[in-house]
Parts: sequence; C-alpha cells; structure tokens
Amino acid sequence: MKRLGVIDIGSNSVRLVLVDITAQGHFKIFNEFKETVRLGETDSNGMLTSEKMQVALETLEMFKTICEAVRADEIVTAATAAVRRAPNKNDFLSLVYERLGLRIRVLSGQEEAYYAYCGVINSIDEKSGLIMDLGGGSTELVHFEDGKVKNSISLPFGAIDITRMFETSKSVTPEQAQALRNFLFDELGKVVWLKELKNNVPLIGVGGTIRNIGKIDKKSKDYPLDMAHYYTLDPSSVHSVYELTRERTLEQRIKIKGLSKDRADIFFGACAVVWHILEYCGAGRLVVSGSGLREGLVYDYIGSSYSPVGNILDFSLNNIISQFSINRVHAFQVYKLASSMYVQLEELFGKNREFEKVLKTAALLHDSGISINFYSHDSHAFYTILNSGINGLTHREILMSAYAASLHRNTKLKLKWKQYSQILSEDDVRTIMKISMLLRLAESLDTCMDNFIDDIKCSIDGDTVVMTPMAKKKPNVEISRALYSKNDFEHVFGKKLIIH
Repeated sequence: MKRLGVIDIGSNSVRLVLVDITAQGHFKIFNEFKETVRLGETDSNGMLTSEKMQVALETLEMFKTICEAVRADEIVTAATAAVRRAPNKNDFLSLVYERLGLRIRVLSGQEEAYYAYCGVINSIDEKSGLIMDLGGGSTELVHFEDGKVKNSISLPFGAIDITRMFETSKSVTPEQAQALRNFLFDELGKVVWLKELKNNVPLIGVGGTIRNIGKIDKKSKDYPLDMAHYYTLDPSSVHSVYELTRERTLEQRIKIKGLSKDRADIFFGACAVVWHILEYCGAGRLVVSGSGLREGLVYDYIGSSYSPVGNILDFSLNNIISQFSINRVHAFQVYKLASSMYVQLEELFGKNREFEKVLKTAALLHDSGISINFYSHDSHAFYTILNSGINGLTHREILMSAYAASLHRNTKLKLKWKQYSQILSEDDVRTIMKISMLLRLAESLDTCMDNFIDDIKCSIDGDTVVMTPMAKKKPNVEISRALYSKNDFEHVFGKKLIIH
C-alpha cells in the first residue's frame, strides 16, 4: 500500500486529495481539502502579489502538515495558469521550497490539458468528445476521438480573467454580455480545429464552475440523485443557468440554490465561457466530470508506476471489490453464470444486450453490503453501489445495477422506484426484475461457493425455459436452491422454469 498526497495549486483555489494505492494499482481517495486562495488575482503587471503568495504558502504548509499526519509516502505538487504566467513565479517557487521543502511542478498549458484528459478518459465512457477544463486563469480544450487525443489547446483566460476583463462580478448589463460573447467567439474562431468538430459531440466539463452549473440545474429540477460525475445537461438547460445568473446581482447570485458562495462573484463570467463554447461548437450536451486534473495526476501516476487503467468499468469495479473485501471468486462465478444465462435468453431482454454493463456491475457487487451486515446485505447493496463512485456507467445504469443487486435475495420482488422516475422508465424496472432473477439463480448455483459448475445451458421451449447446469458432479444442493425461485421466475418472465 502506498499513500499519496496530490496538491493542485490553481488560480482560484488550492486543493489536496489523499489517495491510497494498492500493490495491484487499485486506489481510493479517502480525503480532500480545498482553500480558496485566488492566487490568480495578480497586480496590474501580472505579478503574484505578496499577500496572495503568503496565503498560498500558509495553505501549502497546512496541507503538508496533513500529509505528514496521515503518513503520506509521497507528495505530488502541481501548479497551473496563475503560477505559469506570473513573471515572478520563481520567487514563489523558491519561497515554497525554502520554507516547506516542496518542489512545485509548474504545468504547461499542454500538460494541464493532458492531465484533464487523463481524469476524464479514465472515468467517463465516451468514445469521442470535447473536454473543457475551465480554471481561474486558463481554459483547456481537448478534442478526442476513439479515446485518443486529436487536438488540444490552452486558452490564456479563465473565470478570474473574464470577470476582471468585463467587470461582471457584481452585475451584468446586456452590453457587457454581448461584448463577452463577441470576445469569446473571436478567440474560438482562431482555433481552426474547433470549426471542424461534428455537431452534437458532447462537451465534457471539468472544474468547479461545471459542477456548480450541474448543481444549479439539479436543484431546479429536484433531481433525485446526489451525483455530480456524469450528470448530463442539454443545451437549453445550460442556457437557463446562464440567463439566471446574467439577470442577477452578486447579492442575488449568492442565494441561488446550488451555487457556491465563494464562487458567486466569478460565476457569471465562467458560466458564459461554458455556454458560448457549447453554442459555438454546436455540442449536443454538457457532461459534468467529477474527475479532472488531480485525478488525472493520480491515473498518470498509476499508469507509470503500475499498469494502465484499460477498461474504465472493470478498473472501477475491481477497485470497489478490493475496498469492500468482496469474495472475488464467488462474485466472478455469479457473474459468469448470470452472463451466460443473459446471452442465451437474450430474446427475453429485447435481443440488443444493452444491459450487459448493468448485469456485470450488479453481479460483481451483489454482496457489497456484507461489509455492513450479512443478514440485510441485499438492501445494503443498494446504497453501497449507488454511492461507491462507479466510473464507466451513466446515472441510469448505476441506479439499475443498485436495484438489481438489492433484489438478488428478495422473494417478493417489490421495487419502490417512483422517486427516481426522472431517470428510470417502467421498461427499465422490468429489466431490473429480470436481471435480479438471473442473479438469484446464479447465486443459488454457487451456493457452496466452490465454483464447480462450469456453465449452464439454457433453451426456450414455448412457454418454458429449460436450464441445465454443467458440472463434474450432480449439483443437488444448487439445483434445489435454484428451484426455490421458479414461481418468481414465471412471474417475471412469464415462462415456467425447469432445471435438469
């Protein structure tokens, strides 16, 4: 086990994340700290002010103390646009090293874009898109296709710069809003490859502004899940947030539900950048990424020190299996058998296999609640899966996985889902029931957890489903346990169940 502290010195805030990394390269963020420093509020010559440098120094000292207290093996410290652009950056770097012994790595614009890309590409399952990392002092854009970077650029302005340039901290006039739009369209017009993007590509946003836009939208819609990562807004929803903040004074912005008070003064300018980039590129949706530069540094560290992440969902599930000490052999046997049934009975699911990731997640994590209490572990699995930070799944897929896993022992098969009707449809609920039934049968067929059933053959004969476990010895116990579910199977699938 290695304990890593990652410090991100941004133009608006300084953050620390604490990470435990296993010998297999799995990791868990176990704490995070943030201080609003506004290092990017430089003087008229672009110099870091002595006042802001002192606040940053005190913050870094506090973060170093925390790292030492938790016995971090290594501290990775990176600085972005505010330090990068400052003529007196070496004074600040020397001050920090002399006082604290911390060597700060100043990221170039391209490096900053790359680490934002690392954070996104390893946590969101999108094949192509435009990543935007909006900070206080710069805006990074990364265009990727099939998971590979095609183009990237670091624009020399961020939330603090825009707010200062157009004086939008306290209120916004129509003339200011139009001037800001004209400026952004002029700047974006200089980026040749942006014009060549296909319409409707997703804009994947990184940073506090993006998370705040998502929070405001969720509050306005009474969204039932408290998840930032992979929350998706259509263009009209982003424009609504933009208009809401454009029409309000600073005092009124502070009262907007979902908007952080320490960001209220710079929020309109930042929100304008997001909206106008979305507008300029004709992006079909804004996807909120909870992973950005800090997580990108962690993924890059793991990739160079251990092995690359590879499949996003598999890496995430293995992380969780490790964290909850789940019986890995049993979990993968349940998945193997449930997946075999799912493939062979695909016509009962609509023949498109769109729920393979849901089944996989529910199968591998169906026992995650045991770490809380065995006797009610099926119900504990629901909120364990819902709150484990699974990457590679949409909110809908996470919710379906959580419900399916929570029903793997429930003979009554009652599902209270109306509170999530914004996310789930009645067809989704029927699919959840079917997946949970396969999980129950698969777990029954591994009752002794000895993994001796090699596979299961399934066939559909009219109104009957016939299943034949393939094993070296007759699985009497397993078949007996599985047959307890035959009445529920008929209720869910509308077919009788025979197990030879």
